[in-house]
Amino acid sequence: MTTQTQVKQAATMPNFIRGIDFISALLLILAASPVLLLKYLYRKFRYGAAIERVYIYGVDNKQLSLYQFTGEGICCQWPQLINLLKGDISLLGTEKSYIFSPSQSNKSDTANSYATTQATSIKPGLISFKLMHQQMGLSFENQELAIIQAHKGAFSYLLALARTSLIWLLSSKQANQNISDINLFDIKLSNLSMTEMLALIIENAQEHHKKQLSHAGSSTAKVNQHFSQYAFVNADCMNISTQNSQYRDCLQTSCDRVFADGSGIRIASICKGVAPKDNLNGTDMFPRLCEQAADAGLSIFLLGADKGVAATAAQNMQLKYPKLKIAGTHHGFISDPLVEQQVIDKINHSKASILLVAMGAPKQELWLAKHKHQLDVGVGIGVGGLFDFYAEKVKRAPLWVRQMGMEWICRLSEEPKRMWKRYIIGNPLFLYRVFKEIQSQKHLATQQKHQANLSELSAPQCLMVETSRLTNMKANNLSATHRCTRQRLQGKITALVKRGFDLIAGSIILLSLIPFLLLVALVIRLESPGPVLFSQQRAGKDNASFTMWKFRSMYLDAEQRLAKLKADNEMKGGVLFKMKRDPRITNVGKLIRKASIDELPQLWNVILGDMSLVGPRPALLTEVEQYSMQDRKRLAVKPGITCIWQVSGRSDIPFEQQVKLDVDYIYQQSLLTDIWILVKTIPAVLLAKGAY
Repeated sequence: MTTQTQVKQAATMPNFIRGIDFISALLLILAASPVLLLKYLYRKFRYGAAIERVYIYGVDNKQLSLYQFTGEGICCQWPQLINLLKGDISLLGTEKSYIFSPSQSNKSDTANSYATTQATSIKPGLISFKLMHQQMGLSFENQELAIIQAHKGAFSYLLALARTSLIWLLSSKQANQNISDINLFDIKLSNLSMTEMLALIIENAQEHHKKQLSHAGSSTAKVNQHFSQYAFVNADCMNISTQNSQYRDCLQTSCDRVFADGSGIRIASICKGVAPKDNLNGTDMFPRLCEQAADAGLSIFLLGADKGVAATAAQNMQLKYPKLKIAGTHHGFISDPLVEQQVIDKINHSKASILLVAMGAPKQELWLAKHKHQLDVGVGIGVGGLFDFYAEKVKRAPLWVRQMGMEWICRLSEEPKRMWKRYIIGNPLFLYRVFKEIQSQKHLATQQKHQANLSELSAPQCLMVETSRLTNMKANNLSATHRCTRQRLQGKITALVKRGFDLIAGSIILLSLIPFLLLVALVIRLESPGPVLFSQQRAGKDNASFTMWKFRSMYLDAEQRLAKLKADNEMKGGVLFKMKRDPRITNVGKLIRKASIDELPQLWNVILGDMSLVGPRPALLTEVEQYSMQDRKRLAVKPGITCIWQVSGRSDIPFEQQVKLDVDYIYQQSLLTDIWILVKTIPAVLLAKGAY
């Protein structure tokens, strides 16, 4: 019977998860607001409508409409953050199932059969476990069960979010999964999914089973001398193969297929630019193989492990799959030749279609290869310590650990004496060998390229020149195109990041300074009649004029008095006008200029997009008229409130040097550079060096 406390807990947990979703949505929207606004305006201008709706199945199969940007492209689903804020969807939830016709709403048909009875109360998510499982080679795992576990409480939900985020950040987006074989240490690994591998095993076993039935009435025993041998290899197996030539030869020649098992092989493959489709291992394969073998009427023989372990594992699987046929079991201590022959006879008389051998690598693979001509089975597979898991002798790592590729840590914690050498020493050694192989392959490719160039030199001179010229021209053009594309993309990303930083930081600073700005305005007005703010046309990016705002620090007739003071200009170069004791400046003006307070209203120009927080100072239009072609380089970007020369001496630096520093900034601008300059601006303002 459900207690009142349990009812309260059940109601509280979704509220906690809803709170996490709401806060996450709010923070993401605020952080992405500049990009969202720009994309909205762009889509509105290009398509006429910036936002469109798509329909999915929500909780209890109800129709749910999601927002997204019109058209295609990256970030088109960002408006779904609004749905997250509203509570229509969850940050981490079930996989979205789309409705292609809105009239299908509120129907429980096959289109929404993915939702189990337990999962119907969980909202669809912006992210799901599907992508994580694909990236970690666990696409065969039950995603609905994983999401139910993640929604059991706020803490488990946060941990699941952390796992998915970490895996997304660390996973490779460029590794090629559509490759049939992965070559590692001169061993060919078949790149199959779990489904494809099981289909291959069942197909080979069924062919053998048919042969057995066709020879059932024959008096002469028919022995299959060509059964398919499969092997799973992990990082430890690959280490062994470098030292054991017999095992290495077995994997290369005797085994029909070798499958990639474990995070180590996945990391090594990704380093080589490819990715296994699935993490293929005997432990995950076994229950699925038993289920399919039971449906196909195929029998399995279990050989290996300690006495009684294989029999216990077989009993447990038969309880789970009643139709499963276990042809027989035997422990793995069969070093005596007489016992070994008896076991082989037992396997052959059992009419088993599939033989699983759990003796550990490399013994199990070598044993299968040695007796390949004697065993009458369809498929023989080395499965390591599989039987120990399903006999419940060794505990399997939970799914959330396997989702992060950290199952080896659980194995190490359970059997530290037996496993420490394999993982603590073996894993780094394996990665080192992978690194050496990659370097060796790069070196070999360089040598081959060099030899190819030498062979071209031996060709007739006229042919060589013509071929080389055409080849190099095509290659150089392609390289230049790719380089230009990368630079344009990098420039666009830098500009978007810089604009976002300016908008968010400028807004925060301006809002926090409002009381102080009102006080400064009052003091200016008390000393000198006239407007508190001073506006002036300045040259912006590409010499486009804009209205720049400052606190007024001079008397109202300052512009009229400038012509009489030109002869007293103290700024070298003659382009800028600066005087340490400028009579046009008010007493309050001297103070706010010394502390650069007069520049603070330019934060509004930053928010409008006319200026940036960091960039070359905006020049007067009359100053730009005196610029040389070299000087005009500083107009290539938006002007800023501060820049390198402002934190390096300000007005004490000659104009020519200011231009050089501004141009240096343009070539090295980045978010980190801007933050560094803003930090250095603080002591420069406090010390007031070069400010007048």
